[in-house]
Amino acid sequence: MKETQISKAIIEAYTRRILEGLENDVVIVGAGPAGLAAAYYLAKKGLKITLLEKKLSTGGGIWGGASGYNQVVVEDTEILDEFHITTHKYEDLYVANSIEFAAALAIKAIKAGTEIFNLIQVEDIILKNKNVKGVVVNASPIMLASLHVDPYCMSSKFVIDATGHPAEIVNMLKERKPDAFGAIREGSMDVEKGEQAVVEKAGEIFPGLYIAGMSVCAVYNMPRMGPIFGGMLKSGKKVAELIAAKLKSDSQKKP
Repeated sequence: MKETQISKAIIEAYTRRILEGLENDVVIVGAGPAGLAAAYYLAKKGLKITLLEKKLSTGGGIWGGASGYNQVVVEDTEILDEFHITTHKYEDLYVANSIEFAAALAIKAIKAGTEIFNLIQVEDIILKNKNVKGVVVNASPIMLASLHVDPYCMSSKFVIDATGHPAEIVNMLKERKPDAFGAIREGSMDVEKGEQAVVEKAGEIFPGLYIAGMSVCAVYNMPRMGPIFGGMLKSGKKVAELIAAKLKSDSQKKP
């Protein structure tokens, strides 16, 4: 039957991908702008990257622009040009169509070699020898329904929390190590300070755990900045560069 053939094709292809995704160089949680940028720049270097998104679509807060006006703003076009995203000058800013922006980030990350799994939610982290070594995951619909169904695990050398405002992975770690972090909450709106902080403070927050994007602002209580996305892209790129350098350094130390 054609119906069965279609089902087998989907199940077999997905099963192969998910089995491959159980062991990684980096697991990125959150497929918003920072997570997608980090995935793209890491995958370009030939690293094994799995990107997890609990929602149906990738792109995070990009799609809706500002209050449903589906345009977003950046201060420069360096990264957007690399992704071939169309921009228009507006005074000292650049404006992009949020639909094109979100779609371009996803396709470039995939073409670079990233495996993206949507509808998968992280419910816990793997801690070994005081290092974050992966994540515990379950299907988003199961989590949403609060069903008592056991999860499975994905291991990695590093994990990136790119979950945005909630900083979900850092909060999971905080539950186990409450003294490791202060209150996790972003500050009130201040575009200039937020754009600067989201890049400057992006990096390793705990052995094996990196933060990028709005998770940075939440962890460091820095201001939010609304529908301006350049800093989030640069934050993801910076974390990718830090992890790639760390992996290269570690490999050179091995006998």
